[in-house]
Amino acid sequence: MRLYVVDSKGKKVFLQIVAPSRRELVNKVGGHKLMINDQQYVIKDVKAANSNENAAAAMVIGGAIGLLGGVPGVIAGGTLGGLLGSEKDKKEQRQVEQFNRSKL
Repeated sequence: MRLYVVDSKGKKVFLQIVAPSRRELVNKVGGHKLMINDQQYVIKDVKAANSNENAAAAMVIGGAIGLLGGVPGVIAGGTLGGLLGSEKDKKEQRQVEQFNRSKL
């Protein structure tokens, strides 16, 4: 999960901090306001998005492990990795939704 704000030009600016809720983010940054690239934002402006890294990374790892078993191993390893990554993606989506629903 990645946290971001939208700047005055409509571009997403990603934060270098992660928190499960806006309340926890307030605790981590020490207040309800934060400065990013010389712009001030309030915590309610922060949103969460998927990092989109889990499934692809898991498939690559599974495929690499599967290399030991030849072509069938690569297929089996990639499939297993894809399934594991898919589960991580689902978990991350729940975390994103939880953050975006969170209140102060």
